[in-house]
Amino acid sequence: MATAAHPPVPVPTENLRVGLTLPFTLLDESGQVLLAKGLRIEDEAQLEGLRARRRLFVPFEESELAVKVLMQGFIRATAHEAALKDLDRYVRYDDEPPDREPLRGTFAEQCAEVAARLRRLLANTAQGALDPQQAAQRLQAFWGDLQQWQRTPHALPAATLVLTYRVCTSPADYSVLHALQCAVLALRLAPVLRLEAGATRSLVLATATMNVAMLQLQDALAQQVAPPSPAQRAQIDAHAAEGVRLLRAAGVTDEVWLQAVALHHSPLPPGVALAARPTGEALAHIIQVLDRYTASMSPRASRPGRGARESARLAVFFRTGGQQDEVGAALVRLLGLYPPGTFVRLVSGELALVLRPGRKPAEPVVAVVVNRAGEPLGSPKLYDTGRTAQAVAESVPGSIVKARIDVEEMVRLLLYSLTPASGMA
Repeated sequence: MATAAHPPVPVPTENLRVGLTLPFTLLDESGQVLLAKGLRIEDEAQLEGLRARRRLFVPFEESELAVKVLMQGFIRATAHEAALKDLDRYVRYDDEPPDREPLRGTFAEQCAEVAARLRRLLANTAQGALDPQQAAQRLQAFWGDLQQWQRTPHALPAATLVLTYRVCTSPADYSVLHALQCAVLALRLAPVLRLEAGATRSLVLATATMNVAMLQLQDALAQQVAPPSPAQRAQIDAHAAEGVRLLRAAGVTDEVWLQAVALHHSPLPPGVALAARPTGEALAHIIQVLDRYTASMSPRASRPGRGARESARLAVFFRTGGQQDEVGAALVRLLGLYPPGTFVRLVSGELALVLRPGRKPAEPVVAVVVNRAGEPLGSPKLYDTGRTAQAVAESVPGSIVKARIDVEEMVRLLLYSLTPASGMA
């Protein structure tokens, strides 16, 4: 317990992540220990419980890190001419050096690490806590993380599976997981749409930063049952323009990236081919498709997520007037009608998690997790739904599936399904 002479240091909850071994003890507002130094944040439920608290603290005397964090907070607060009572807004724990290590561990662990890095980047950008040099280093490091996945066989499909599953089954940590999910899909979609390297980088970074001005609001809306209040609606309406302002303040000068963020919720001219649009507008259209598609499958406190096939039909596959949208069609070619990480019910009555597309858009490779009697399976069964007896009957919102899913095991099954030994490669 901290003494009165050395008050505890506030720690923003966005710096916590699953798998983090704490370098300090976490305290609540009254000084009670929530999680002791050296313990690990084990799962999403524990993380969500910590983030649900209004404020968290670390004992000042426990680590030299507390001194560093507090002094940096004073410097930032002074630069912003902030009142002392608002100091905690400028105090942040940041364990991310510019020359950070390459990603290691399982794909699920890597996804958690990249999400944590992205949350810190977005939160610090929103607070104006990074100078242009720091922001450029962090943005390039995030791009480097995704490039590492792109160079690693099957890493992007595995990341798609993990992130889509997490976003489709819980509203927790929605803002950053949604941003990362869309950024990964943008990177995968870029070669399908024949984007050049420069446009691909602009697209991915615009997708990751599109909601930088409303991170906390996104997380709050995912958990609230009531419709947005007038103040929340005003922030939603202003977030694209405010996001551009924050990114410019952080030193971003890529006008294509900035235009894509500015337009990502604006009505765009209908019926125009992607290649005929100005580059920033074309990227904004891609972002709109990805944003609508993924958001529609994500649950809220007020509703379950839609099934994958309904999301494809409503959000991306057809434009006004019944025309096929080229970006939506490319997305379906890439992921199938049932994207990895979503759930389906088979004609047999079994429930399954989609692992990857199959030979046809409506015939994914799946792992059965609930039998026809509604009982969770101890060991998932790998199916190719192209076989008639194992065909897909319908998509199922992930938020209503009660089976416990071992994401690491699902990634292993995905990788196995891609080998000749599985008979599905």
